[in-house]
Amino acid sequence: MSGDGATEQAAEYVPEKVKKAEKKLEENPYDLDAWSILIREAQNQPIDKARKTYERLVAQFPSSGRFWKLYIEAEVNILFYFFLYRNCNIHYSDRKQIRNIDN
Repeated sequence: MSGDGATEQAAEYVPEKVKKAEKKLEENPYDLDAWSILIREAQNQPIDKARKTYERLVAQFPSSGRFWKLYIEAEVNILFYFFLYRNCNIHYSDRKQIRNIDN
């Protein structure tokens, strides 16, 4: 197994709790407990991976200001880091968070 294969496998890993939450949402798309699990997972992901979850969330609950706020904050945070990256010398670990935007 090469290093690249291991990286791809790690990137494809989906926690069991997320799989269970997705299954619950197939049965009931309004299950707030399941959405809470997906939101927590999205908040720990880079925005390019989390965006799909946020878009699904606001599509399911279009009048929920709370959910729109979560999505907007995630987008604004990455723009804030992008601004810092472009205009300041920030720590390397922070640059990894925004690597896909800089291209």
